[in-house]
Amino acid sequence: MNARAHGMTAFDAPSLRSSVSRVRSTEEISFGDSLLSVLLGLYITTLLFEGVLRYVFATAGFPNALYVRDVIPVVSVLFLFLRALLADRRIELPIAIALVLLACHAAWAMVLGVNNFAIAFGLKIFMFIPYGMAMWPLVRRRWRFALTFAAAMFAVTAAGVFANFFLQKMPWEGLEYQTAFGSVTSTRLWWVPGGFSRLPGFARTSFDAAMILGITGMLALLRFRHLAVRLSIIALGLVAIVLTTSKGMILAFPVAASWLIAADRWPWMKGRVLVTTLCAVTAVLPLLMVGYNLSTSMHASNFPAAINSVWERFSMVWPQAFDLLPDGPAALLGAGPGSIGTPQLYGAAPHHFNPADNLAIFLVVNFGFLGLGYYALPAWILPRVADFESTEIHRAYVGMLVIAYGYGMSISMIEESFFCLFFGLSLGIAAGAWLQKESP
Repeated sequence: MNARAHGMTAFDAPSLRSSVSRVRSTEEISFGDSLLSVLLGLYITTLLFEGVLRYVFATAGFPNALYVRDVIPVVSVLFLFLRALLADRRIELPIAIALVLLACHAAWAMVLGVNNFAIAFGLKIFMFIPYGMAMWPLVRRRWRFALTFAAAMFAVTAAGVFANFFLQKMPWEGLEYQTAFGSVTSTRLWWVPGGFSRLPGFARTSFDAAMILGITGMLALLRFRHLAVRLSIIALGLVAIVLTTSKGMILAFPVAASWLIAADRWPWMKGRVLVTTLCAVTAVLPLLMVGYNLSTSMHASNFPAAINSVWERFSMVWPQAFDLLPDGPAALLGAGPGSIGTPQLYGAAPHHFNPADNLAIFLVVNFGFLGLGYYALPAWILPRVADFESTEIHRAYVGMLVIAYGYGMSISMIEESFFCLFFGLSLGIAAGAWLQKESP
């Protein structure tokens, strides 16, 4: 039969072919997005069990095998960017802007003479921000499953910490082995003053475990709305975090959890005051300590042994971090990626290693005054997120910022892929809200 026998016009056959083509295209996009989502879940899982995996690969004689996973974020970002460019004839602005800015900062670091390998290491750290931003639209379409996955991650991480407590030492703790990047440990083995072991569970370090517990615990509170379940999650999370001895998260997680519960009781709460306050305090505190040299009047003996690290930040880590900035007006552009933190260990002056121990300081040393802008941007965009996103996503955004700024007051977690990825997802929420047009 011809097309006309079915009541079609001469133009209906091409129209039908076009419709079939669109259906196939939609199916291909759906399959691609599902595959990328699975790969994201796989990557996150490797971070959850990083201590275990490093031990397994090292003892099996393949110490570098774990680094193969870093292909996932690179390929995912390139695929999503090129798909939008070639198939839809549009540029994914959030991804493009993030990548261009990183490239410009890397070029500036080269001008300043930062070691090329250290720059590459610095870019590796920050690549999880565009990765998270690129993946956010995919995660958003699977939001309820994402919350369930986060709740499962919380349970697994807490179980690992408790198992570590009862076993006292995991088999993978303290194992040293050689990789392409030199000598590393599968899981750091260390103690706080008083002889208390810092428990990492399945993660690589205790502060990684605390960070994972804080972020996934906050998301688990969104997944389960019954008050008794929520209180159980908070109690379980707090005990596990205490066992990691990560003091910053001991403070940040209860604040985020309390706000989430209060927001259910008083829906008018948008979190702007809380987030802005934490953002300001985390940035201003080190500036005051260093700018006014307040640490000179403080002595280690004034601090209890359990929080002696606070004195170390005030008197040594923060002042020395600002010394890494280039001299003169060049300091306004920062020292570039690779100039502070772990990348320094692979540069020309590893003896100048400085962990920053503050999110704002880490970004300022890397990116100068622009780093301060990057730091404050998520808090500034919060009102638009409240206006254009669902209540649940808005609350997840607030909870993430409370943890980022609260925990970031005493540690720079952006070097850790798990945190950087979730921070990137948060920036994806912010970018989506910013690009939304006002209703006429």
